[in-house]
Amino acid sequence: MSIANLSTELLQKIYEYSDLVDILHLSQTSKKNYNALRGRRMPIIRQAFDDEYGPIPSLVKLVMSDDATKGRSIVGTGARRNIAVDRITQVPDEPQLSTQLLGKMMKFGKAASRFVEIFPQFRWRLDYQDRRFLWSHEQQRLRRAIYNYWTYAILFHDEIYVQYNPGRLSGVRGMGSWFNPPVEIISDPRLRLIQSFNTIEIVQLNEFLQHVVKLIELDLFPSDSTIQSQYNFTPQAMEKIAWGHGEWYRCLVGNLLRYDPLDFIYLYDQTFTKAERAGYILTRGFDFRRHNTPATLGDAISIITERRRNAAGNSHLFHPLMYQSGDSCLQGDNLKFGIADHPHEESYSKDHPFNNDGKTVLSTDEIE
Repeated sequence: MSIANLSTELLQKIYEYSDLVDILHLSQTSKKNYNALRGRRMPIIRQAFDDEYGPIPSLVKLVMSDDATKGRSIVGTGARRNIAVDRITQVPDEPQLSTQLLGKMMKFGKAASRFVEIFPQFRWRLDYQDRRFLWSHEQQRLRRAIYNYWTYAILFHDEIYVQYNPGRLSGVRGMGSWFNPPVEIISDPRLRLIQSFNTIEIVQLNEFLQHVVKLIELDLFPSDSTIQSQYNFTPQAMEKIAWGHGEWYRCLVGNLLRYDPLDFIYLYDQTFTKAERAGYILTRGFDFRRHNTPATLGDAISIITERRRNAAGNSHLFHPLMYQSGDSCLQGDNLKFGIADHPHEESYSKDHPFNNDGKTVLSTDEIE
């Protein structure tokens, strides 16, 4: 039977099971197909968008953070970022979508999709015999971690905010304990944003951050020791590939962690030599003659995680997820909370009591 003879109800059912590109193409084939989509346009497009680029709430928060940083004046930077965090934390589970908002979300969604494609290379660096593509629910977890990482980077790692507030969150260790820091630290917008994520989201965000660190240290900007452990190069050859050692190299990595996923995708896909990558980071304002302000996401995660761990006491809520080894990130025993499912776990089910894709909120996840 020709598709032209199908009823509107059947056409709408076809739309519901199609991806975003197919929906748009099918709607342009005839006026009847267009009208069938028009009748339920937003619910159909919303579901397709969520399947391909979701979760939508995290993506909406990312777009809001990008809009909040358009002003270039340093005056009022702190107030504007606090207001942005307030708005972001109030985004509902099913935010209203518009055509303009969908267009902005598409830009970030496509970048996240590219990370989904290359992520298995980072996730299974050593145990490559288990390497595979991510399942759809694992892709949702990864995209959520990417959007949360990107939201923090846009709000607090851009040049304007760094110029306004160059201090490191790790400096609070001397001012108070991790569990009971001073009031001015608790109200820091960086901590308030991380505090708005539930524990599972923070664990997955931290996992993604560790993979980004290894992407920098092993693939894009390897240290002298990393190259020496793999090749027997002369000092002259080493200088053309490696990026240094010691404190200077740690400062370099800390600065590079301020970059957003688009930067890492460009560096991974479009640059192949040390000269090309050096040229790119120079265009981003990196100065090799002085120490730049490092990223603070890892510090913020550590503070919030430690506070929740202390609040949870000896409960099972905080098993270690990532083990750091010399050249890789290996998942620990608490794999049900990781981005990728463990191959030996029972088959995935949204109804599983320990699944990490539903609206799971642990007892220590209340916003403070």
